Amino acid sequence: MMESSQVFCKFKWVCLLVCMLSSVISGCASGKLNQARDAFYSGQLDQAVEALSDREDVPTRDQLLYDMEKGAILHHAGDYQGSIDILLNATALIQEQDVISAGQQTASLVTSEWITDYKGEYAERLLVHTYLMMDFLMLGDAESALVEAKQALEVYDTFPEACSADYFTRALIAHCYEGLNEINGAYIEYKKLAELLPDPSPVARKLCDLGRHLGFDDEVEHFRQFLPEAELKRKGSQAGELIIFVSQGESPVKIPHNIVVPPSIRFSFSTYKDRNGYLPPPSVGPLSGAGSSDIISTDVGEILKASLKERLVQVIAKETARVVAKEAIAHNINDDNLELLVRIVFFLMEVPDTRCWETLPAYLTMIRVPLSEGSNRIHLNIMGQNVTLPQIDVIPGKGSFYHYYSIRNGNVLYPLLGAPQSGE
Repeated sequence: MMESSQVFCKFKWVCLLVCMLSSVISGCASGKLNQARDAFYSGQLDQAVEALSDREDVPTRDQLLYDMEKGAILHHAGDYQGSIDILLNATALIQEQDVISAGQQTASLVTSEWITDYKGEYAERLLVHTYLMMDFLMLGDAESALVEAKQALEVYDTFPEACSADYFTRALIAHCYEGLNEINGAYIEYKKLAELLPDPSPVARKLCDLGRHLGFDDEVEHFRQFLPEAELKRKGSQAGELIIFVSQGESPVKIPHNIVVPPSIRFSFSTYKDRNGYLPPPSVGPLSGAGSSDIISTDVGEILKASLKERLVQVIAKETARVVAKEAIAHNINDDNLELLVRIVFFLMEVPDTRCWETLPAYLTMIRVPLSEGSNRIHLNIMGQNVTLPQIDVIPGKGSFYHYYSIRNGNVLYPLLGAPQSGE
């Protein structure tokens, strides 16, 4: 009778271990996500969207990834409202996930991080709001863009070390304030950006213009030293402004690493690996007398790596706890053969979590082009490709309106037909 009971106990252990191993292996599979990513980088945006047509095709634990990937793809497909709908789901899901699932966390102590809900790196959380701001601006909805800007500021405040080098998003936040004529908020954000940038020249013009409105004469004088000579000689004011969002290249992806301590202890972790070398920043051709362009870029890989680094202590603590828990379970098994089986399965289950938002660009760049009254023709060079934007006509006396374009690797994306442009 005792022998029968022991056999049954072993059988239960084997079934449990097989189920645990199966759950980890299935967690690693993300066929629809990979299919969408491949189509996206092949320039087949319709196929990329189609691959993510059904949210149910993706496991619950990967639904934040689904929202982020699809939101970015829809933005670059020109479906800004669709992108907004999906990315708003992402922001709601992030808030829900901040309430830790005790069951998932306990289970992951003896399996893998793959079975837990993906919560997004700190920089990825910030970039959800970045894409929402761009989407709303492309639709001419400056008020909603400012709502997202304020939420992005909360992410900056929560994760300052990880996100401080995201100059593009900070510039976008400042612009959202400025677009609604909230010049105090705009000045504060431009000044923060000037302090963060290696060279404050790209925001010197804005700080001088807004500083004059606010009566900050000493600060205006300080920032004038960073203006180009042509800007100092310019007379009169610009009649409008073109805002161009440029996405270049492919963001880095996570790759697995393992440290094995004989006989059966395995530590796993992931790091980011670049998919692109250096990409030259976009440039703007000669302009008329409206003034010079300002260009601000974010190295997306840099902020992603900084986010993962900021979580390093947390990752090490969780990995150490998992190793200790597995060793305790294996050590307390009295059957040598069963202990060996348990150790083998635990070893195989220790799979590094390499999930990440893969449709992000390597670089995000904002170009601010001052426009003069009448017809404006803008020429760009992006990754060696010459791009000419459609003619922009600025009507005298209509105020300083903003015009928007989004460009990915030279492919120009337009605001939806009939969408109003924001202005003061």
